[in-house]
Amino acid sequence: MKKFLLGIVIAAVVLWGVLQIFNYYNANNIMSNQTVFKIYMNVPEEDMDEYFGLEKGTYDAENHLIVCKYPVQVAPFKQHEQVVDFEIDKIDCNEKYKKGEYIKYDKTELNDDGNATLLIINKNISRPIEMIDSQPEGENSSIVASREIHLDYQLGMINHIVLSKDRTYDYCNQ
Repeated sequence: MKKFLLGIVIAAVVLWGVLQIFNYYNANNIMSNQTVFKIYMNVPEEDMDEYFGLEKGTYDAENHLIVCKYPVQVAPFKQHEQVVDFEIDKIDCNEKYKKGEYIKYDKTELNDDGNATLLIINKNISRPIEMIDSQPEGENSSIVASREIHLDYQLGMINHIVLSKDRTYDYCNQ
């Protein structure tokens, strides 16, 4: 009986150790069923109105932000949007995942169609970006314009997706 209990304790300790190693690896790497998004815009400021189908002179970089709502369905507490980055020259295709710097989404959270929404919003909104979902475009809305885009992404990596006037592409996998 003693050997049996000792065997169970040893098996439990080994299982606990393996689980700790897996959790450490998962926390510091992107697994093959997960993805990370980083969205960049490569549309000149003067062409932004045309890109969003707006009247010329509507977009103002001083007063507006461009936000991308990812193609994900997540729990309410998990971030699902990002302010679009314009610094394409700073993309590092060899960048390693850093815990806390990016949000990982697993396959169960990703939408099958891969369609994301770009929003132009007012910078001076009094609520967090996460709360603009329910605000329709209009006179009293913080949303100036929106546009649907399709994101081609891969699992198991950081996807540096560039939005240009004529196409959307993964910068590191062109």
